[in-house]
Amino acid sequence: MRIALAQIDMRLGDIEGICARIESQARIARDQGADLLVTPAPLFGGTAPGGLIEERNYEHALLSALADLAGRLAALGIDAVVPAPVSVEHMPVLEAFLLREGRTVPLRSLYASRRTGSLEEMWFPPVFEVAGTRIAVTYDPARDMPVLAPGCDLVLFPLASSFDAADEATAAVASLADGHTVGLAREKGVWLACLAPVGAFDEAVFLGGSFVLDDAGRCVAAAPPFEEALLVQDIERGKTLPALEPLELPHYRREAWTWEALRLYVRDSVDALGSTGAVLTLAGDLPSSLAAVLAVDALGPRNVTGLLIGRSDMRTPALETLEVERTERARTLAQTLGIRLIERAPADAARLIDRDAPALGSALARERLEGLYLEDAAFELGAVAVSALTKTDFALAAPLAAGGYTGAIAPFGDVYLTQLEFLARERNRAGAAVPAPLVTLNAVEDRMAAIVAAALAGAPASAAYRERMAHLMAPLEPAQIDGVLEAHLERSLALDEIPLAATAPDAVALLLMIVRAGEAARRRLPPAPMVSAAPFAERRWPWQLAWSDTGAGAEEPLTCAALVEAEGERFAEAGEEHGRLVRSEIMGLVARMLGIPTDDMDADDVEGELMRRMQQAFESAAEEGHPPFSGGHPQAPGGRPQGFSFFSDN
Repeated sequence: MRIALAQIDMRLGDIEGICARIESQARIARDQGADLLVTPAPLFGGTAPGGLIEERNYEHALLSALADLAGRLAALGIDAVVPAPVSVEHMPVLEAFLLREGRTVPLRSLYASRRTGSLEEMWFPPVFEVAGTRIAVTYDPARDMPVLAPGCDLVLFPLASSFDAADEATAAVASLADGHTVGLAREKGVWLACLAPVGAFDEAVFLGGSFVLDDAGRCVAAAPPFEEALLVQDIERGKTLPALEPLELPHYRREAWTWEALRLYVRDSVDALGSTGAVLTLAGDLPSSLAAVLAVDALGPRNVTGLLIGRSDMRTPALETLEVERTERARTLAQTLGIRLIERAPADAARLIDRDAPALGSALARERLEGLYLEDAAFELGAVAVSALTKTDFALAAPLAAGGYTGAIAPFGDVYLTQLEFLARERNRAGAAVPAPLVTLNAVEDRMAAIVAAALAGAPASAAYRERMAHLMAPLEPAQIDGVLEAHLERSLALDEIPLAATAPDAVALLLMIVRAGEAARRRLPPAPMVSAAPFAERRWPWQLAWSDTGAGAEEPLTCAALVEAEGERFAEAGEEHGRLVRSEIMGLVARMLGIPTDDMDADDVEGELMRRMQQAFESAAEEGHPPFSGGHPQAPGGRPQGFSFFSDN
C-alpha cells in the first residue's frame, strides 16, 4: 500500500477552497501511485472549534462539501482520510472521515456505534482497510497504542497539537532524533505515519515536518519543516526499507523553531486579514527592530513599511543625544532591510493635554499619539499594523499599552522580553539583520526599564504608592522579572514556590498583583501566536477579580482534601468515644445487677471489678466441674440461673 501525506496550508475553514486543494493533491498523489491521501487536522476547524460547530449550518456545509469531494476522489480511484470537527452529544469531537467510493464515512463515530455507542468509545482508534493494509487512526499515540486492535499494520497520526516551544514533541520530525514517538512504533511493531500541518490557524501555529516510521521505529521518509510538501511512501509490513540516518534528520533548536513559528504566524495572519503588507513603528529598540526583521522574513521587504515618529519631550542635552541615536538606528535598520520608511514630525504631547509636567501625562499621551500615527499609516497603506509588544508587556504594561492603538497582531505576545535577545542571535546567524548594539543585555535592560515604567504609570494608585512600587522593582534584573512571570504563568507556581520569593517576597507579590490587575486591559491587546505552554489566549483571570496570590506565609496551606480528612478523623474519634460511652453504660448496668456500688468508681474501676468477679466465677466453676454461666449452674427459684444469668439470657 502507498500512502500520501498532504502537508498543506490553507485558510482556516475555507471549506470549498480546502476541498479543491485536497482534490488537486489527490491527483498528484494518484499519479505517484498512492492508494490513500491523508489531510491535516486543523484545516476545517482549527484547534478550538467549539464555537464553530455550534453554528446551525456548519456541519451541513462541511458534510455536503465532503460528499461532493468523495465523488470526485472516487472518479480518481483514490481514498482519503479527512479530519474535521463535528458535534457529538453537544461536544466538539475531531472526527476522521474516510472518503471512499463516493461515500463519506465518519470512522470514529461508526466505530463507537458498533461497540457500545457511548461517547467514551469515541476515544478508541478506529480501524479500516486499504489495499490489504489494516490502518488505525489516532490523535494521541501514547494513549491509544496500548489499546490498538490486533493485526494493525499502520497507525495514522494527524498531529492536532500546535507548536509549543517548551515541548519538543510538537516539532514533529525534529523530535525523532531525541527518541520521541520512535519507541511507540518499535514496541508495538507497527508502521506510524505522522502528518504535521504547516501554517497558522488563528493563534495556533504548526511547523510541518511530517514523517513515516517503519515497524522497527526507523524513519524511512520525512517532509521538510516550515513549508508545504506531499510525502508519498510505500508501507510494506515485514520488509526492511532504506532509512534516514540520524544526521539527516533535522534537530530541534528552540530559538530557530520559534522564529519559524512566528514567521508563519505573521505570513498567514496578514493574509487572513485581507492584506499583503505590514506596517510597524520603528522605535530604535530591540523589540521593534526584531519585529521588522520578522515581517520582512514573512512578507518580503517590498511589503513592509517602517514608521519613525519623532519625539519632542527631549528636554536635556543627554536626552537629545539619545533621541538622535534612536532615530539613526531606525533609519539604518530600514536601509539594511530594504523597506520603505515613513517619518512623522514629533507632536508635543504635553502641550496637547495642556499639562506642564512632562513625566507621566506626557508619556501616556505620547503612547496614544504614536498609536494614532500607526493606525493612520495602516489605513492609508491598506496594511496590517504589527505590534512589537512582548509577553512581558502583556503581563505588566497592558493598561498603558491598551490605552491607544497598538496594532492588529502581536507576534511576540507569547515570547518574554529576555528571550528576544536569543531569537535575535539565532536570526543573525543567517545574516546580520538586527543591529549588534541591540543584541545585548543593555538593550534588554533599557526596554525592561521602559516596561516597568509603563507598569507603574498604569497603576491606579497614589504617587506615594507608585514610589513604593518603584522602590521594590528597582533592584530586579530583567531575567529575574521574566523568571517570576515564567514560573507563575507557565509552571503555575504559587508565590511561596517561586525561587525569588525567598529573597524578595514583596517584589514577587507586586509582580503577581500587576499581572492580575492587567487582565481587563490585556483583553484589548492584539492577538498573539501561542508558542508557550501557557499563552494568555488560553489563560484568563476574571477581570473584576480583587484577590491576588500573596502566598500562605509560614502557615500550612489549607486544602479541601485536608478538610475531608479532618472530618473523617473526627467521625472516627466520635465513634470511638461513643463506643466507650456505650461500654461504660453496659458495665454500669451489669455492675448494678451484680450489686457492685458504682457511685464512687470511674468506668475503668467498674470494668476492673467486673473482670475480677468474672475471674472468680470461672475459677469457682472450674473447681465445681461445670462451665461458668451454663445451664448446668445451680438454679434459683423460678428456673433462672444464679450468678451471671444476664449474660446467658442475652
